[in-house]
Amino acid sequence: MTKLVATLAVVCIVGAVVVQGEFDKKEAIAKFMTKANECKTEVGATDADMEEMHQWKSSSTMEGKCLRACLMKKYQVMDDSGKFVADVAMKHAEKATDGAADKMKVAAEIVNACAGIEVSSELCQAAEDYDKCFIQQAKDHGIDENYLF
Repeated sequence: MTKLVATLAVVCIVGAVVVQGEFDKKEAIAKFMTKANECKTEVGATDADMEEMHQWKSSSTMEGKCLRACLMKKYQVMDDSGKFVADVAMKHAEKATDGAADKMKVAAEIVNACAGIEVSSELCQAAEDYDKCFIQQAKDHGIDENYLF
C-alpha cells in the first residue's frame, strides 16, 4: 500500500488526481485504482505491469507503457498527440497539495522540467518517457516511494 501511495504521490505531482473540493487521499486512491484497472483492461496490461508502475520501474512491456498513457489521458495530462498538458497538471497538483506554496514550488519545478522534454511520437512510449522524467525529478526533489503528502 505504501508503494501505491507513493505512486499516487508522483501521479498527483504530475496532475493525475482529480477530486472535487478538498483533497481526500482515500478517495483519490480509490479513483486512481478504478481508472488504473479500467486502463489495465483497455490495453491488456497484466498485474506485473501494474506492479512495475507502483514500484516506480520502467515498463518492460508495451502494455505497461500503454497503461501509463491511458492513465495520463484519462486524467487529461496527455493529449491525443502524446503531448504533456502542463497547465492541467498544475491544476491537479494544486488540488493535491491544497495549494501549499512549498509543495507547489516543487510541483512546478517537476512539471516544468518534464513538460519540455523530447518524447517519442508513439503515444505509449511518450507516456513512458514522461514517466521516467517525473520519477527522476521526484527523486531529485527528495520524493521517493516513502514520501507522504
